[in-house]
Amino acid sequence: MKKTLRIILILFSLISLAGLFPHVTHADPPDELDYGEQYNRAKVQQVINQNLSNFHGAKTFNETLKIQFLEGSEKNKIVTVSYSTDATFGIQQKIQNGTDVVVDSKPDTTGKMYYTIYEPYRLNNLWWLIGGFGLLIFAVVGKRGIGAIIGLAISVLIIVLYVIPQILKGLDPLTICIIGAIAILFVTTYVAHGISLKTTVALIGTAASLIIAGLLSVFAVQLTYLIGISYQSSDYVIQLSSEHLINPQGLLLGGILIGTLGALNDITTTQAITVFTLASENPKQKFSHLFWKSLHIGREHIISMINTLVLAYAGSSFAVFLFFSFNPANLPWWLLVNDETTMEEVIRTLVGSAALILSMPITTLLATWVSLNRKKIKLFFPIFVR
Repeated sequence: MKKTLRIILILFSLISLAGLFPHVTHADPPDELDYGEQYNRAKVQQVINQNLSNFHGAKTFNETLKIQFLEGSEKNKIVTVSYSTDATFGIQQKIQNGTDVVVDSKPDTTGKMYYTIYEPYRLNNLWWLIGGFGLLIFAVVGKRGIGAIIGLAISVLIIVLYVIPQILKGLDPLTICIIGAIAILFVTTYVAHGISLKTTVALIGTAASLIIAGLLSVFAVQLTYLIGISYQSSDYVIQLSSEHLINPQGLLLGGILIGTLGALNDITTTQAITVFTLASENPKQKFSHLFWKSLHIGREHIISMINTLVLAYAGSSFAVFLFFSFNPANLPWWLLVNDETTMEEVIRTLVGSAALILSMPITTLLATWVSLNRKKIKLFFPIFVR
């Protein structure tokens, strides 16, 4: 019965996503729209020339390639393309025979086509990496890895096919991210971990912690006068705000919630399983004994997770921190810390960490009571008890 319900839940989720988002289009490259410009795959047939040149002390790396188009209106056409780039970057990204590349084709003022190498074509190698990731999950987790992969896919689909399009329509980013987070939470938790009492407890604990994270993020953003337009994203956010009427502050708040959700689900799921495992060893133990014993284990997990969260945020903004450390304008340290870009990362870390800390005792308290009252709960919700 439980397996059947789980399969129905998975199918219902996929059918619902397909019904809500019947048409998917590929995003255009990050450039202004030009109907005469095309992007197509091509294969390097011959590396004609590769060399370093020195012009007034500036070193450049030069390549001349003979390429053949693999698609588009010029399929099978062979052309010669030359380009120059920074010496260090060019040597590291040296293109070899047989490499697939993306070619930007654009007519000049006379109507003659002008070709440039846009970037290497990476998707062929990406599928191998994804396949290896899937095999790793199956090797460690076993058949249950299928639920984890499906849950991951659904999370990505909800973000890409619902959250982003709705925000671009001009709807409030915070509201949309809350709806998306709830959908991800309810669907993926049951799909990945199965329908059980401990999974339901983890879900409730995550939902409660997510609400707290939302309230904390709104309070912190208002308190620090953040508007969601930082140094590293100002141009993009300003353009989106003017073209799609997007509230940048709501975008910041929504991003904090989505970023916190994954870590919260990890904490609550692990803690719920811990409590239920300890309770199964002695179902007649006292509530206080089980609670404090589980809380002790949860504290160790929280310590490591906070460090993980801080390092994740720091890693994603590493380039910004390097720029601030370089400090070409020799600005005082307090001005750099006070900058919106720095303050955004600080708020993300503080709010995420606070939500993680609170999620552990909330989930522990709920899981302790539920695990010691399984028989009573089974009378009303037999499908969730196993």
